[in-house]
Amino acid sequence: MRKVLLALLCVSMLLVPSVPALAADAVKLKFSHAAPRTSTWHQGAEKFAEIVRERTQGKFDFTIYPLDELSGGNQVAGIDLVQTGVTDVHLQDALVWSAVAKKSVVPCFPWLLPTYEDVDRCMKGEGGASLKQVLNEAGVVCLAIGENGYRQVVNNRNAIVQPSDMKGLKIRVPGSNVHVSLLKYIGADPITMNQSEVYTSLQQGTIDACENTLDLLFTQKTLEVVKHISLWNYSYDPLYLSVSKELWESLSDEEKAVFQAAADEAMAHQVAVTREKEAALRGQLGEYKIEVVDSLTPEQVKAFREATTKVYEDYRQEFGEDLFKKFGHAF
Repeated sequence: MRKVLLALLCVSMLLVPSVPALAADAVKLKFSHAAPRTSTWHQGAEKFAEIVRERTQGKFDFTIYPLDELSGGNQVAGIDLVQTGVTDVHLQDALVWSAVAKKSVVPCFPWLLPTYEDVDRCMKGEGGASLKQVLNEAGVVCLAIGENGYRQVVNNRNAIVQPSDMKGLKIRVPGSNVHVSLLKYIGADPITMNQSEVYTSLQQGTIDACENTLDLLFTQKTLEVVKHISLWNYSYDPLYLSVSKELWESLSDEEKAVFQAAADEAMAHQVAVTREKEAALRGQLGEYKIEVVDSLTPEQVKAFREATTKVYEDYRQEFGEDLFKKFGHAF
């Protein structure tokens, strides 16, 4: 019996892929992102680090810092750290990046990319290439694009299926000028505040509503203090995986190829698990005492699009018609 167990152990060890040990003089790198360790952002970061370590025989040793720990939780400051080379690798969403590189917010415009088919077509084509260039011009090297997902709306006043349902609604929004403007055009009263204040503000009635991805609505327990949710897919939010120019310029051509391939594969993995998680979370909405609008009809989407048309005109000249065209919008 002992011989049989030893034989099985040897076979099992052969079947488990070996991860290269870190080199004695491994290059230590800092990878920062803004989400919790339980997020798909973190899964993408871990996948990237794993691939690079494996394909460089342990030359690079990554420490991953979630929740923008290196910048004290300040997400915009987190971008500054990768721009200046304090952080080596960085993962952040378009809404935050728009404070630094304004055009990076284009894919988040209202109902611009209403389905994942639209997302994949644009992100894997000229649209995605243009976004990478926007970030490159901001002083980093953008290697790949991941996914935060569609932002949904929750509130304590009424079901939302048409623009009039938003009139006077006090809604917390991220610090994006585009989102402040478009919600005003619908008739809402957008308010910017730190995410950490949202739960209590909804609970106490300081605000009526907020919007976020399903993942964050669940993990931040927002669904405990709201009565309505509308899955309206009004704004798609991509993630940008970038490295500092200082790090990039220190890599050999062979290492650059490894980092690029690792970024592509890691973000493909992150997108896949994000969509799987979203599908699972939709099925868990019944666990909360909330009214669910699980989708909008084409006619309802059209009404919201017409109400927010002006936000496209507001940025038509600043961002350029050509960039919008790469995401399917024609003026």
